[in-house]
Amino acid sequence: MGYTQGSTVALTSTVSLSVLDQFGGSKLLSPEKIRWIRPTPLPTKPVDLAFREALATPIGAKPFEKEKCWSPAIIFSDFTRKHSPFISQLVNLIEPKTDDIKIICAGGTHVPSEPDFIKKVVGEDIYKRYQKNIRISSVKNPASKYEWIGVTSRGTPVELNKELFDRDLLISTLNVQPHYFAGYEGGAKALLPGCSGLKTITTNHGYVIGNPNCKELAIKGNPTREDMNEVPNVLRESMKIEHRIMDFVLNQDGTLVKAAYGDPNLAHQQLAENYSRRVHSVTSRPSALVVTAADGPTGTNLYQALKAATFGAGLVIPSHHPKSTVLLLASLETGVGGDAFKAEMETYGKMDPDKVIEDLKKRAKLGKVTEASQKPNRFSLDDKKTDFIVVSPKAPVAVEEFLDKTRIKFFRSIDDALRTLDQKLYEKDVAVIPYGSSTVPLVV
Repeated sequence: MGYTQGSTVALTSTVSLSVLDQFGGSKLLSPEKIRWIRPTPLPTKPVDLAFREALATPIGAKPFEKEKCWSPAIIFSDFTRKHSPFISQLVNLIEPKTDDIKIICAGGTHVPSEPDFIKKVVGEDIYKRYQKNIRISSVKNPASKYEWIGVTSRGTPVELNKELFDRDLLISTLNVQPHYFAGYEGGAKALLPGCSGLKTITTNHGYVIGNPNCKELAIKGNPTREDMNEVPNVLRESMKIEHRIMDFVLNQDGTLVKAAYGDPNLAHQQLAENYSRRVHSVTSRPSALVVTAADGPTGTNLYQALKAATFGAGLVIPSHHPKSTVLLLASLETGVGGDAFKAEMETYGKMDPDKVIEDLKKRAKLGKVTEASQKPNRFSLDDKKTDFIVVSPKAPVAVEEFLDKTRIKFFRSIDDALRTLDQKLYEKDVAVIPYGSSTVPLVV
């Protein structure tokens, strides 16, 4: 991932066809049939300049130099997300005030990040100097302990990692791009789900069930995101701990567009609506066949990769005959995903979609949903308009065996998948999304 200033490479058919080539290529999809779906990149900035500009114009917060910052923590995202370029800048900014700095990797319900990943993100020098102060927040990490500090207005119990409680200032630095039910990545997601306990996460994610407002690009009116956004205030009111963000937006080639420092909701909203929406969404006419690639860290396991499929479903033609199809390309080298996801998809994999939603709503009322219940929920909502296929030449056999228990079909090559479809789906116009995990197509 590149963060330096540089010219943007034009997206040509040759460049884009290499995306298909990564998954074995296709003889059935000729270039004249393909319509490439990619937003226009925005101008890029060097990391240091973006950092200085963000600090010079804090959004909804006092300037950093006026913060107490006697015992701060820097929070960054785990291996499933695009990592921050600002760790060293933040450490250098804070060190004149104090060397009592914790560095926390926010993992939510994911398996804990490996030391090699932490070292890569923070840098060798910082890792050596602060190794004893590095923490990994994950409900799957036995060292992570959580404590109740209050409730949101919707009644979500707020249980946060106790490693936060001896800090006076939290600065999280996350990538802002669309998220399929929280609207966007970043902002308060550093705390919920990033540093929250399982009960907090499952309650919050339960608001997704059966609710079409919990979707990509939606903040206002999205109960899951609005609930997340209350957590920084609960932390402030109960523990007198301030939360600030140094979040950022990337072009799809990894170049840095913009950073913002300040209030976790106000600064995040400006990045989301003024920059991420522009660089991560694109208007297009619909297509009966949508081919989308799960790029970057989200392509490594099925749980994360399916986000690209849900975005792609927004571009299909509803009520098309034959039924529209989303074909997901992903490496899936690390397999399926967590146990909760496996259990949810195996339970609902071949159940009638309406019955899935009905059962999930009953579970949500009883407080018995899991952190992965939103996956069968979203696929059931999309089922009426599209089928889903996964193509992965090198995925572990476990992925193939797992998907055999669901309505999602699996193939090792693109053309093997296409041969099972009606040719009418790909004889004329096929939409291909080369950066599917960070592209939201908007139908015109």
